[in-house]
Amino acid sequence: MNSILLAIIAVFIILILYDMRIFIRNKEPAKVYVLYFFLMGAGLIVSLLLAAGIRPVAPSRLIEAVFKMIGIAK
Repeated sequence: MNSILLAIIAVFIILILYDMRIFIRNKEPAKVYVLYFFLMGAGLIVSLLLAAGIRPVAPSRLIEAVFKMIGIAK
């Protein structure tokens, strides 16, 4: 189990290092870095949860909970 988690983290680190080299070479603006790290972080979290056997919450349930909290749905 731990070896799978370490492999996932290693793959993400390799991808980030490769992409950073290209981003620095192209002199991308800061918002590209922010969006990139947000998406990579979300992908890493979901991958680690799935590898650990924990199913992430479905987006539809999150939206439903927000609607109930606001009072739109019952």
